[in-house]
Amino acid sequence: MNKYLIRGLVVGGVFAATITGVATFDTIADGGFAMLASAIFGLSAGLCIGGLIAANFAMLAVDKEAHQTASIAPRVELREAA
Repeated sequence: MNKYLIRGLVVGGVFAATITGVATFDTIADGGFAMLASAIFGLSAGLCIGGLIAANFAMLAVDKEAHQTASIAPRVELREAA
């Protein structure tokens, strides 16, 4: 795993936990099924948005990797031609 993917998973996990916590804490006074439903809804929303955040970090890693290899290749070809 590269550093961007790990960072994306951490940031996405923190975001998912925050969304789930906010959704749960809003319904603590009601309790019962309202709290359970709110926690499940918050968890599903947090996981979806957290997954998108992690995917963006993973795409950043792919973009940086493509630029690094593209900038090195012409120099190697020039050395071989000389």
